[in-house]
Amino acid sequence: MSGNRRSNRRTPAAAAAAVVANNNDNIEASGGDDNDINNPRLQAMRERSRAVAEREASRLARPDASQASRKLGHASKTKSAVSSTPFGQLMKNTKGSGGTTNNNEAQEWCGPFSVARQMIAAREDARRLRLQQTEEGENDNKEHHPLDHVMEEAKLQQQRKENPSMNWISRRHRTGNTNDATNNSNYYVKRRKRFHQQKELMGMGGKSVPSLFQLCINYLVDNFDHVDSLGLVDHSIRVALCERLVAQGKMNGAAFDVLAEEGVETLELVDCAQVTQDQFCDAIKVLIPMGLRAILLQHCGRCFGGQAVNTIVGMKSDEIQLFALSLSGAFLLSDDDLSRLIGATSRTLSSIDLTACPLIGPQFCNAIGEHFSSSIGDVTNCLLELSLEDIPLKKEALLTLGAASDALRNLKSLKLKSIEAVDDEVVEIILNSIDEGSLEGIDLSSNSQLTDEVLSSIRRRGTNLRSLQLSGLRNLSAIALEAFFTPIEDLPSPPMLRKLDLSHCSHDEINDAVVMLAAKASSFRSLADAVNSEIEISSSVNPESLVSEITNSLGLVHVNISGSSISDKSMEMLAATCKSSLEELDVGFCAGVSDKGLGYLVSKVARQLSKIHVWGCAQITEDFLDGHDRLDEGGLEIVGVWMKKSGGRSLR
Repeated sequence: MSGNRRSNRRTPAAAAAAVVANNNDNIEASGGDDNDINNPRLQAMRERSRAVAEREASRLARPDASQASRKLGHASKTKSAVSSTPFGQLMKNTKGSGGTTNNNEAQEWCGPFSVARQMIAAREDARRLRLQQTEEGENDNKEHHPLDHVMEEAKLQQQRKENPSMNWISRRHRTGNTNDATNNSNYYVKRRKRFHQQKELMGMGGKSVPSLFQLCINYLVDNFDHVDSLGLVDHSIRVALCERLVAQGKMNGAAFDVLAEEGVETLELVDCAQVTQDQFCDAIKVLIPMGLRAILLQHCGRCFGGQAVNTIVGMKSDEIQLFALSLSGAFLLSDDDLSRLIGATSRTLSSIDLTACPLIGPQFCNAIGEHFSSSIGDVTNCLLELSLEDIPLKKEALLTLGAASDALRNLKSLKLKSIEAVDDEVVEIILNSIDEGSLEGIDLSSNSQLTDEVLSSIRRRGTNLRSLQLSGLRNLSAIALEAFFTPIEDLPSPPMLRKLDLSHCSHDEINDAVVMLAAKASSFRSLADAVNSEIEISSSVNPESLVSEITNSLGLVHVNISGSSISDKSMEMLAATCKSSLEELDVGFCAGVSDKGLGYLVSKVARQLSKIHVWGCAQITEDFLDGHDRLDEGGLEIVGVWMKKSGGRSLR
């Protein structure tokens, strides 16, 4: 094959000769009578053929030579964004004399898409030129005063006083390390280098030494086929083994028998897809009489159904000591089976967590109202935690939870997430059935029918609330949220939260005022401090002035305000009020947060801050990512860095 390819190749001279021969053949074929050297028409054709041969020979001999006759003025590669490389247009800056760029050898091509891109680029250039001319004209027409510079300096100093984050300087600028050799390298290379450096500092890199615990877990998983029993190991070790087995695809029936051996008090499995219902029933027949206290199963649709319920219900009541039941993806569990399970375990059961169980209905709600009511005379059975997510319950069934009995009187944690029937009335009736001061955590995320009225119900019943999750509630307004976190007479004090989730709500409604009021309410020593404080929360207040009025033992711990309209002012308030408490912050898709705001927050908050999410924050540059104060010490993970050059177009 290679010999044929070589034989088919032609030198430039051979190609030119072929062209001439082809033309001569055409001439001879045109007629023998005209084949005479004195024929002017034939002589002209020969000269034209020779010119064509010379031109083609020159082109084939030097294909890289730039010829003015072949340039296409309507398509320029330098202006076209079309490229076959993942890093965009490769530009060669060849410096000529005088330091100017020599573009005489720029390659060009034609095509409708490149022409369209050039037209767009030309339009943008013209628009920028018009804006520049307009600004220059305004500056020329504007009256100047000799003290304008002084006034601008005074205004800037006032802004720096009100916004301390403006005074933060990146470590890259403090050390003068802004023009290193890596700045000219590819952005993906720098991003990969930063990622590996962060993993090394977090102890998760390839060169880091794994802990003894991780070495033991890896060794057991690699040889789990030879493990007959784990013995008296801690529950956390069994969970770590289960997670590792699932990650390696070794979580089968034999592994389940080892994890669910005799003497286990908590049966927690992150994936039960390979466990059969017969195998699970055989295990709980042994575990429950020996003191099984909690069943926590994920992806349990195959193993937990009517047969498993019959096995538990068929046991003696004094043998059942279950206090926690958590089931995820139990698509075989019917409404009647679950109500019978609630009745058999209600004597000790205090925590119910159901996720994506499609057959659950009103009988489950009736069973809770019947078996956990105080009217049955047993004061020991009280439900402390109720978590329902993606359960197809009707509104009438939900109303029976709060209206039919006082079964939820001692509830400390309530989760009603992604349930279509949940509205303001349902939440109000359920909260009214809970004793005042008992509720500590509430999660109403992803319920589109909830409005501002739900905040009034939570404020009146959640005096000791510590966790508030309202993610995805698009109908909440900024005025209602500000009133929720503001001390008002004749109303309970605002909750001193530790966890706040206002992510993916309406963009304009979650603003700096809401976050500042929430942070202030969670940090003051008492209601009197908040009421008597003469400091007004506004954009002109320096948050550092609040430090003397808050206590270090309080403050927000987990904050998720992604997709909001906050700015650096919120970062300053969090740094002032949550200095010793903040551990995790999510500001993803918050375009108003800058390098200075995050850098100031990291410099002020103590070392307990371990994670910051910045997904979608294209404005965050190397000034923060490579210049914050905890870059070299580790312990702080920056999650979700967007692939974007600082000050340039994005690279996707």
